[in-house]
Amino acid sequence: MASFPFILQAHQGSHQVELAYNGQQLEFDGADLNEPKQSSGCFPCGPSSASAGGRRVIKTVEILNITVEHENSLIVSVASAKNGPKNESVLERLVFQVRDKANATQWQSNVLSHVYKDIKRGRHFKVLVNPFGGQGHAKRMWETVAEPIFKAAECTFDLTYTTHRYHAKEIARDLNIRLFDAVVSVSGDGVLHEVINGLMERPDAIIAHKLPVGAIPAGSGNALSYSLLGEDHGGHVTNAVLGIIKGRAMPVDLCSVTQGQGRYFSFVLQSFGLVADVDLGTEDMRWMGEARFTVAAIGKLMSQKSYPCELSYIPVETNVDKIRAEYNYKRQQSVVWADQTYDELDQSHPTIVDRFGGVNTPLNKSDGWITESDDVITAVGAKLPWISKGMLLNPASSPNDGLVDLIVFPKGTGRISGMNIMIGTETGEHIYHDKVRYMKVKAFRLTPKNTSGYISMDGEHTPYTPYQVEAHRGLISVLSIEGRYARSMRE
Repeated sequence: MASFPFILQAHQGSHQVELAYNGQQLEFDGADLNEPKQSSGCFPCGPSSASAGGRRVIKTVEILNITVEHENSLIVSVASAKNGPKNESVLERLVFQVRDKANATQWQSNVLSHVYKDIKRGRHFKVLVNPFGGQGHAKRMWETVAEPIFKAAECTFDLTYTTHRYHAKEIARDLNIRLFDAVVSVSGDGVLHEVINGLMERPDAIIAHKLPVGAIPAGSGNALSYSLLGEDHGGHVTNAVLGIIKGRAMPVDLCSVTQGQGRYFSFVLQSFGLVADVDLGTEDMRWMGEARFTVAAIGKLMSQKSYPCELSYIPVETNVDKIRAEYNYKRQQSVVWADQTYDELDQSHPTIVDRFGGVNTPLNKSDGWITESDDVITAVGAKLPWISKGMLLNPASSPNDGLVDLIVFPKGTGRISGMNIMIGTETGEHIYHDKVRYMKVKAFRLTPKNTSGYISMDGEHTPYTPYQVEAHRGLISVLSIEGRYARSMRE
């Protein structure tokens, strides 16, 4: 490949332009910077391609395709955003005229080879759209924003609109995985929960669990999208789609959950008390969208309601300062992709084995279990930092550290402290509050002491009975550009 920058002389009408690609962005002096662009929707999608002093700058991630067509036209397809009152998602076809078609073809090849370096172009996806997700907007988000971008990038897909609970699980369980490069969910976290459990239940789970998943935020929670893209961009459909088109498979831990005589897998959170009540007990507030979690949580905290339980866990680290130091140390290390790692499912180990037994197994004290019996306001295990917009509950969560982040709000927090904690969850600062316990654990078991209430697993309602959670390193893959979650903890 030629060295940077890749330069091509072209025209836009009578205006001569020099297209310069430097490995990070494409730059040129645009002839029509002030002209309206074709919009693919009106959903926020993050920072736009910039222009300063009449110079257009397009980031590498925004370049979808480049084609050289008849009559010496070069077309650059770009997905970006326009800053403004609507924060429109913009899909553009930038047309240039070139005199040397052979030179333009070589430039096109050089740029696209770098734009899709280490990434398969023209991926084929299984897309699942929950038409009831996002207050009923998921279908429109797919048709007006996501689908046109996939097509512009010459990606293909097989589309299914889910019709009933567990439909996504049924599809994942029966899917011919060899036909697809990834499964993409256009919904909230519930559909992803179903997909993951469907893949893990298959007879060929050894192979199926390696099929990457992608998340397009179109539900109430969207925890995975916020964790990948951060607070500012986690709800942006275009950024999520670009991450799926341009992302690589990042290894992500799964939590094995045993409850009763069954076992299933969780990738977001396992919650008891306030967080579960807010998640499952606010269905009548869905019209509020993501805001329902914050509004309901404030009300619960002000009521000072507590929940009796017995909590057992195997601690790895309970000091928040040490947790933060380890988090920042790992942020400085190189990312590791799924094709560079091994997990515990292989031909010699075809099933997942819980090292610490299940919920019905007596606790082995030699494993380091600690048991506490007291009321709590909430107890939450998690593998994602964000559980929704404005709710950075577990800021030190890592995609693949093999541990569960366990956070406990004990009873007797008080209304003022409760409000301060709630405010802190927006930025993750609540973990430094002296009334909050935040720790890294290998496993935990929670036994409710009352007879009825809510227990939530990835936003799904489960029986109000004891459950045990254990992390398994890198069992699934999620498409990601960065190879890690967005920064969620201060240095």
